[in-house]
This record gives sequence, structure tokens and C-alpha cells, in this order.
Amino acid sequence: MPKNKLILEMKNISKSFPGVKALDDVSFNVHMGEVFAIVGENGAGKSTLIKILAGSYIKDKGSIYINGKEVNIKNPQNSLTLGISTIYQETSLVPEITVAENIFLGRQPVNKSRIIRWEKMNIGARKILESLSIN
Repeated sequence: MPKNKLILEMKNISKSFPGVKALDDVSFNVHMGEVFAIVGENGAGKSTLIKILAGSYIKDKGSIYINGKEVNIKNPQNSLTLGISTIYQETSLVPEITVAENIFLGRQPVNKSRIIRWEKMNIGARKILESLSIN
């Protein structure tokens, strides 16, 4: 894939909560290989925007495109299916489980009988950590 390929486009995204307009007509693009940051003061809508992309919130208006195709993200599982994974700033680790289990929490690899494929999960976690230079 070319490095300049547009992989994510959020157009005119709006979201309101009772008494609060959290997002008003927000748009941005992310290209393949690009490092992209969303910066702003507390209450600016950064988390709301990411939660829309992650499927935790439903947008009121606007469009989301992944690899040029318009998508309607309805829930977190739908977001994961589209290849979107979110790590929130709040600590949300489960201390009683392994690093691999925390990485794959809610999306563990399973076989047709819905039994967790532990070896695949551990190998996947190791690859993710190595890609981040964490051992």
C-alpha cells in the first residue's frame, strides 16, 4: 500500500449530550504510515471523538470512511471488526490476568467451539510487544 493512502477519514462529526455539544462538525484525515495526534484542553471532545471511532458512542451527524469505504460504527465489536483498536488513557488493566490476556481482553482468539486459543493469543501478544520494542 502506498504511504500516502488515506486510511481514515472522519467528516463533519457532531455529537451532543444533554446540555452539551461535545463535537461540532469535526473533520480530519489519517494517511498510511502517518503519526496523528489529537490535542486539546479538557472538555474539548478528544475522548468523545475517539469513543465514536471505537464504537462506544454513536455519532449524531457526519461520516466515517475506512480505506475509502463509508462505515457505520454501531458498537465496539463492529469497530474491532473494522481493524480499529483503542487504548484509553485511563488505566484499565485487569491485574489478576496475564499481559497477553489484557492485550486481547474482549477479543481473544477462539476456535469454532469458542474455546480460547491460548498459544495463538500468547504469540500474538509477543508480536505486538516486540513491534513496540517491549520485551
